[in-house]
Amino acid sequence: MRLRILWRATRSYSLPASVVPVLLGTVLAARGFGNGGRGHFELGSFFCVLLGAMLAHVGANILNDYFDFAHGVDTRPEHGSGVLTRGELSARQALGLALGFLAAAFVWGAQPAFVGWWVLIGLGCAVLYSALLKRFGLGDLLIVLSFGVGLTVGAYGVQIRPLTPHGCLLAALYSVPICLLVDAILHANNLRDAPNDRSARVRTIATVLSPAGGERFQLFLLFGPLAFVLAAVGSGWLPLWSLATLAATPLLWRAARTGSVEGTAQTHLVFGLLYIGSLLLRPVFIG
Repeated sequence: MRLRILWRATRSYSLPASVVPVLLGTVLAARGFGNGGRGHFELGSFFCVLLGAMLAHVGANILNDYFDFAHGVDTRPEHGSGVLTRGELSARQALGLALGFLAAAFVWGAQPAFVGWWVLIGLGCAVLYSALLKRFGLGDLLIVLSFGVGLTVGAYGVQIRPLTPHGCLLAALYSVPICLLVDAILHANNLRDAPNDRSARVRTIATVLSPAGGERFQLFLLFGPLAFVLAAVGSGWLPLWSLATLAATPLLWRAARTGSVEGTAQTHLVFGLLYIGSLLLRPVFIG
């Protein structure tokens, strides 16, 4: 299989959606957030979770393409990743490739102790999104819970000792701006595909809202993280240098103006690294 086809089939440009939450949860655990500053970090566990998340992500992307093609949602060459609608991969090849990535995700992601059940939940979300929930307007909620909250809390829970409900809640709260940007990637894709999805009777937020409403919702998803940071810095919950995330403002404007899915994913990566860096350097712990 050509690397070009594999790159497009996996939609690898979207990997920041899985990498950034894992980095965030790991940094929160390493610096001891929610544990009185008593941090913990294991390099092997980190790599297993990171690789498992990335493999599950690309597997889910291919599986989503497969179900959209099988259900008649993607019919023209430009639909989806294009590898199925252009005949570059057969439906059987795509399904086999997706299942292969998901199986590899389970093997790698389940290596750290007591995390197997979390991996199973993540894989279940990948299948449910593509096969069922996307068609009923629940895709955005599932992506926020699985990628934003789930990966952050999961990466945090693998590292921190002891794991407490308070620590998990704190990690979930810190994931709010990442959740919004994860959904911004999905919503940018759904805005682009809205006419075709309406024809296929696929319900997404982009098809439920008017075109103008969908664009306003995208502005909320893109700039809500900055509002979160400003409010948290103002209240003392985030350090002053979290304002470094303001450097991502030009990228946010460009993503809002162009509607580019790839550009939104790149913006998510830049904002996420700036946000995580401010927590990594923080000398004072809350919780």
